[in-house]
Amino acid sequence: MRNRLHVALVSLAALAAATLSVAMTAAPLAGDAFGGDPSPLDTCVVSGEKLGADAVTTVLTGMKDKNLDGTQVKFCCAKCEASFKADPSKYLAKMDEAIVKAAAAYPLDNCLVMTDEKLDESAKTVVYQNRVYKLCCKKCVARFTKDPAKFAKEYDAAVIAKQKPTYKATTCPISGKPLGEGAVDVVVNGRLVRACCNGCVGPIKADPKAAFAKIDASK
Repeated sequence: MRNRLHVALVSLAALAAATLSVAMTAAPLAGDAFGGDPSPLDTCVVSGEKLGADAVTTVLTGMKDKNLDGTQVKFCCAKCEASFKADPSKYLAKMDEAIVKAAAAYPLDNCLVMTDEKLDESAKTVVYQNRVYKLCCKKCVARFTKDPAKFAKEYDAAVIAKQKPTYKATTCPISGKPLGEGAVDVVVNGRLVRACCNGCVGPIKADPKAAFAKIDASK
């Protein structure tokens, strides 16, 4: 009887482990699993069609251009998603141009690479993970593209340092809880949003406009 029970327990454990493995593989990425900003585009970059409620939202992974990994992209259908992933170079220039047009006012005054250089009308723009970065010259663009993740973190730190002293909201825009010592600072669409915990970061990035509205209403 004990042997039968042991075998049954082992079988159940193996089944549970296999189920968990499949679930972890198949589970959709959480709202905060993408890097940078959510896609700001309301049209499919492949077909040009308006995105509806049935739009396919994906976070790119395993791309030949590793700088694309972690980028959230929206398509009108699965066929357009497949076309994009098969040859991203056909669509990237068009997508980046649309993201630049849709971008909010740039929140920083200085170049991220040469931090003592003020940005002016000759500043160069580069798009990384749906976010527009401005740099003072082509040399700085080249340095940025070699390690964009590094400069993305420096961008976040610079925006937080600039906006935090004048941040007025005292509660989390998602939970409504007071912001304590463990508050989490997240930058989305060029703005600082303060959350009560990491669990609220996903909803903020999923719908930043709603978070901004609650922050602005609290001022």
